[in-house]
Amino acid sequence: AGATYKINGRNYVFVNAATETRAPLFEDVFISPRTRNLTNPNATNEKIMAFEAGYLLRAPKTKIRATAYYTQMNDGINNLTFYHEDYRTLVNYSLSNMDRRHVGLEIGADHNLGKGYSASTAIAIGQYYYTDRMNAIVTADNSSAVLANNETIYSKNFYVAGGPQSAYTLGLRYRAKKFWNAYLNLNYFDKIWYDFNPARRTISGVAPYSEGAIREAIIDQLQASGQFTMDISFGKSWKLNNYFPAMKKQTFFLVNLGVNNVLNNTNIITNGYEQLRFDFAEKNINKFAPKAYYGFGTNYFINFTLRFN
Repeated sequence: AGATYKINGRNYVFVNAATETRAPLFEDVFISPRTRNLTNPNATNEKIMAFEAGYLLRAPKTKIRATAYYTQMNDGINNLTFYHEDYRTLVNYSLSNMDRRHVGLEIGADHNLGKGYSASTAIAIGQYYYTDRMNAIVTADNSSAVLANNETIYSKNFYVAGGPQSAYTLGLRYRAKKFWNAYLNLNYFDKIWYDFNPARRTISGVAPYSEGAIREAIIDQLQASGQFTMDISFGKSWKLNNYFPAMKKQTFFLVNLGVNNVLNNTNIITNGYEQLRFDFAEKNINKFAPKAYYGFGTNYFINFTLRFN
C-alpha cells in the first residue's frame, strides 16, 4: 500500500508499506537430502515488513529523488555443511531465528548545467545487520546423530554480507549538438563486510578466552577497505535516412564505447567470507584464511545498435 501527496506540480512526497511471508528454500529445509529425509524442525515462513518514505522534485533543470527505507525480516533459516574440527566429521549446521534489518537512505539527483552539460549524483547509505541471536542444530552429515541442539550463535548486530552497504557516484555528461555525448563517473564503495562463520561466535568458539585480544580476534567481523573507481564512455548516433533517403522508416545507428575502472584499481573486494572450518583447538584464525572476491581491473565495452522508429 502506498500514498503520494502532490505539494505542487514539481514537488511530491510519498510513503509505501508492505508486509509479506516467504517460504524457505528447499536446500534450507532439508538438512542432507543426499543421505536422509531429515528437515530443519525450526523451518517456518519468513516474515517481512518494509516501509519507505521519500521526496521527489521534478523541475525543468533539476530532478531529485530521496528515499529513506526500513525493512525487517524475521524467522529466516539457512543450512550449512562443512568439516567441523571439534567434532572431527562433516556436519550440517542448521541455522534458525535469522532476523535481519535493512535501513538506509538513497538520493539521486540530476541537474542541467546548460550548454550541453549536466551533472548527476547518487548516494546510497545503508546499514544491514542481524537483530537477534541465531540458533543452530548441529548434526552429523552421514547419520541422524544430533551433535548439538539449539546452540546459541552470538550474531546480534553483526553485518549482513553481500556487497557494499554504502556507495557514492558523481557523474558529468556532455551532449553535443551533432549527436555525440561523453560521460565521466567517479565512484566510491565502502562498508563491505565479510560473511562470518557462525561456529566461531559460540561459547565453544571462544572458550576458554573470556576476554582479551584473542577473543576479540575470533569474534570481530572482517571488513574490506573502501575503494575508488573512475569510468568514462562515449556515444555517437547517425540518422541513416540522411544517407539513404529511400528508407521508409526513421532509422538510427548508434555506437557506445566505454572504459570501466580507468585507473585499473585491482584491490576492489566485492564480497568475501570466512571459511566455515575453524581451528577450535588452537584458536588460530589464520589456519583457514578467509576468502575474497575481487572486481575486475580496467575493462572495456563497445555496443552497436540499429533502431527503427
